[in-house]
Amino acid sequence: MLESLWENFIWAIGGREIDAAIPVWQLVLRTIFVYATALFLIRIAKRRFMGGFTSFDILLGFVVGSIMSRAITGAIRILDMIVAVSVLIFLHWILATLTYYFDRVSSIVKDSERELIKDGEIQEEAMRRSKIGKNDLLEALRKDGNVEKPENVKSAYLERDGSITVIPRSCENHVVEVKVEEGVQKIEIRIGH
Repeated sequence: MLESLWENFIWAIGGREIDAAIPVWQLVLRTIFVYATALFLIRIAKRRFMGGFTSFDILLGFVVGSIMSRAITGAIRILDMIVAVSVLIFLHWILATLTYYFDRVSSIVKDSERELIKDGEIQEEAMRRSKIGKNDLLEALRKDGNVEKPENVKSAYLERDGSITVIPRSCENHVVEVKVEEGVQKIEIRIGH
């Protein structure tokens, strides 16, 4: 009974067909099944699948998307799609685990961060190696650090995921004491820079 039900399901989604003209209703069922399978497999992979958006994660997204689209159009069998995507997600999980435990693997797979500004000074060599122009850096300072000039930045990093993190210089207040006439208490003036 269960085997017969499974066979009918496979027939309904055209699961054994490759490069055949699939009727529209089968294409719809196949699309729904591939979408549900993708959600299930991504849920198993947890947040690491596309969470960090490193090149490591994006590559997996492209490859998985390509395989799944072929399953929808009938270029590969549904079962082949499930096996291939499961293997890719498992490999991704293994690499993510290895990068967690071994910094060397992490730096090979994901690259490392680069300091673009250090104590208000633009690090030209890091900018050149990162292929980031000065205008792009200034844009990131304005958008992410709320500062206009590199001199106002303690440090800025090109992160492993391609974003730029900006750490502004701390705004320390200076206290100036002013004496006033008799009967008036002391006044403090705080000047920030």
